[in-house]
Amino acid sequence: MSKGGENMNISVKEAARLMGVSPAFVRWQMKHGELPIGSVKKNPQGKCRYYISPKLFEEYTGIKIEKKENIEATNSEHSL
Repeated sequence: MSKGGENMNISVKEAARLMGVSPAFVRWQMKHGELPIGSVKKNPQGKCRYYISPKLFEEYTGIKIEKKENIEATNSEHSL
């Protein structure tokens, strides 16, 4: 999903809230390939960054993303 050329992302915290689970659960499941809603990238320092696609999230969970504030620019996502 894009808006003005920016990639859009759901934060780990917001995805967890919508799913009724903890952010740690979302991070662990994504790292281990059990939650196919986006991707995980490690930077050279070993920290993980999470990209959660609104489309994949909706398709996998069946939870509709309606509010624009639930989505933030990818470059503002930080590992929690």
